[in-house]
Amino acid sequence: MMLKYSKAATNLRELEDLGCLVMHEVDAHTMSKHPLLNQKLFDRIVFNFPATALKRSESNIRQIEKHQRLVKSFLGSAHDMLEVNGEIHVTHKTTEPYNKWEIERLAEDAGLLLVEKVRFKKADYPGFSNKRGSGPRADQTFSAGNSCTFKFSRNIT
Repeated sequence: MMLKYSKAATNLRELEDLGCLVMHEVDAHTMSKHPLLNQKLFDRIVFNFPATALKRSESNIRQIEKHQRLVKSFLGSAHDMLEVNGEIHVTHKTTEPYNKWEIERLAEDAGLLLVEKVRFKKADYPGFSNKRGSGPRADQTFSAGNSCTFKFSRNIT
């Protein structure tokens, strides 16, 4: 991480100074089963701009399916980690081809209800800087463009 992101060491130190538990190599697909997380419940779980490493174009159906598997697994795992009135927030672009990820359907499949869908405002996340995540340009930001934060709760029926 330190090699990929220029501010990683500073950001991690700041989080630890604030008393945050900083963990690495937690699989978003199975995080509810992680030994340090499997007994914890959260009021908010946030995943801004989820994505897998790009092997193909963003509009390629196989790449879209790969992204969908990541988000669906994350939502299912996060569902099991929510407090009774907790929420899962997923921020995602809403234009082509990103709308083909069908975030709302994936959440419904995971037993979640859409509480609210709001336009993403970076100012709501002090200190947040979106990064590409992989490849030689990992430390570069990308345009958030037309993005929304989807807020989900557990479907308690």
